[in-house]
Amino acid sequence: MKSLALIGVGRWGKNIVSTLEKIPGSNLKYLCADDKESLAPYAKKYEIMLDWRDLLKKKDVGAVFIATPAKTHAEIASGFLTRNIAVFTEKPMTVNISEAKRLKMLVKKTGSVFMVGYQYVYNGYVNFIKKEIEAGSFGKILAVESEQALIPPRQDIDVFWDAGPHPLSIFQYLFNPAHLLSAEGKIAHDSALVHVTFENTPKLEIAASYFGAKKTRKLTIVGEKAAAILDETLEKNKLAIVKNGKTVRPEIDAGESLKNELEHFLRCVQTGETPRTNVAFGSTITEWLEIISKKIK
Repeated sequence: MKSLALIGVGRWGKNIVSTLEKIPGSNLKYLCADDKESLAPYAKKYEIMLDWRDLLKKKDVGAVFIATPAKTHAEIASGFLTRNIAVFTEKPMTVNISEAKRLKMLVKKTGSVFMVGYQYVYNGYVNFIKKEIEAGSFGKILAVESEQALIPPRQDIDVFWDAGPHPLSIFQYLFNPAHLLSAEGKIAHDSALVHVTFENTPKLEIAASYFGAKKTRKLTIVGEKAAAILDETLEKNKLAIVKNGKTVRPEIDAGESLKNELEHFLRCVQTGETPRTNVAFGSTITEWLEIISKKIK
């Protein structure tokens, strides 16, 4: 595999570095950030640079990971796609629909591998839930509720654009809805409570906040026959299935979501296959984020 590069070595970028180091043959070579301090701990192990454009001059780069502020994703991704270099960008893919459309056209034109980091789509528990829904174990799904609290604050986007992609990507993955019909609630920079209705799918509630008494990462799926509660703050046995008044916690080899996600991207780079969370998937989530925000604000 050609060399890999990571742009953005902040809170999440550091997680990408440590996870890639666990994947044999990942060949991470270049790290790029706009401040020397974040790069200093890596100076002895990787080639470092302050301007991502310098990476465009490197002929051995086969794929890049983008973990910079959301407003920069479109520009950086375009720079590499035009050179037919595979791109993995963190969520949200872009900050508006027009940028998403431009990236979609560029990916189609170049045929480059492009993937968005919707981590929960590669979560072993979510994939277990998907199989159970498709098998009819929950019956008709009535509602999906997502609750996230004590999210690390961001200045570049509000909490809905930061946290909302998680439940929206899960919802897209599980139900593939055709049309967003309505959105109600309240969105502020630091908190959001949103109720969304899609055509022929369950109701979706998203609650997100930078505040809270404790860290919360909970997804609840309510069906006619049973309910699933995924609590990502637990160390193990994170998924509970409630049926007929009884709660069971199935033993699931869920793996590590970020590792699953990055391995999927690297496999797509090697084989040329289309990623599960490709540019079309990412465009849909960006479109929903923008439509919901406009309807509520």
